[in-house]
Amino acid sequence: MKIVSVGLYNPIPINSGSDSYITFLLNSIDKAHSVKHYYLYPSNGKRGHYPKEKNFNSEFLNSRLLQKVNLEKVPKSLKLIRPEFLFENTGVKEINADVVLCDVYTYHVGKTIAKNNNAPIILIMHNVEWKYLKSYGSSLCFLMKPYEYYVQKKVDAITTISFDDYLYVTGYMGQDNIYYIPPNIDTTIFKPEGSSYDYGNDKFNLLFYGSLDRPANIEALKIIKQEMIPSLKKRGLFEKIRINIFGSGVPPKFLNIDNDKDINYLGTVDDPGRYIRGADLKIVPLKHSGGVKIRLLETLFCGKPIITSKEAAVGLPEQLKNFVYVEDSIDGFVDLIAEFLNGKKEVKIPREIIQEYIKNIMTLNDVIRGIY
Repeated sequence: MKIVSVGLYNPIPINSGSDSYITFLLNSIDKAHSVKHYYLYPSNGKRGHYPKEKNFNSEFLNSRLLQKVNLEKVPKSLKLIRPEFLFENTGVKEINADVVLCDVYTYHVGKTIAKNNNAPIILIMHNVEWKYLKSYGSSLCFLMKPYEYYVQKKVDAITTISFDDYLYVTGYMGQDNIYYIPPNIDTTIFKPEGSSYDYGNDKFNLLFYGSLDRPANIEALKIIKQEMIPSLKKRGLFEKIRINIFGSGVPPKFLNIDNDKDINYLGTVDDPGRYIRGADLKIVPLKHSGGVKIRLLETLFCGKPIITSKEAAVGLPEQLKNFVYVEDSIDGFVDLIAEFLNGKKEVKIPREIIQEYIKNIMTLNDVIRGIY
């Protein structure tokens, strides 16, 4: 069968949790099928790491209208949503598919491909999007809520990334053709064994990483710079600690991360697992919830301890929640950092828990079989 996926971004190279999730979903499809991902936003110059295995091809979905305009003058919101596909089918009508995958933002493209091929369409829910927008304080959440509900009614199946999202959707949609597919992690990269990056043994190494140009991570960087580091200094702990940060995407200039003497900024790295293994403790002071924070899973798969906010831990699979520390305040983060620094805390997730988690994960193969 020909499986066509439509998304906002090219997931390769991987520089965010969404990239990681869509790569996992597409790689999980049986190799007997032909899998192609079309993305709507130009990805020139994107940085990140490349998976060791990729069972799908990616292609930018162009249009006659887009070719006639200067992309630099087009607002990012229009380049993302690509409204021209509401009335222009050039390129889209030529795509053959037996199954179509899309998210709520790319449904207008996915439904056209599905209609042209009389193919079923599967909605991939990275988050409950209206809640995600609301967590950012965006007024668009009031428009997204009814639209997301409309899309859910129109598709043939829905996948959710977290069990909380699954319960939310099945609460008003029923359980037919709703599937919970938690993210799997590339265990060739994220594993306890293997080389570790040498940050230096003179200090206790804290680590924060993510796509550093995304709003949630920018907010976390502000918290680290403006609240956590001053609090560590006030407690007399900072001289024993090194704050390490890496990630794809360029952080805003106003944060001055790359010139901050209190931060060891590493930029983009090729093997994130190596840098996770080299750290002593991962910190995730995010202030919004939604989906699953895949970096938590990556860190757990590397066998490293985590202190995270309540919001970031919300979607974590139930069997893994006991292996992270959850704190709501900077004082709570700093108290726990002090305990780790003094050797009073240490958490390593048992290997058998990871193996059991991986073994029981549903894949898109299960969903496609269910539809047919």
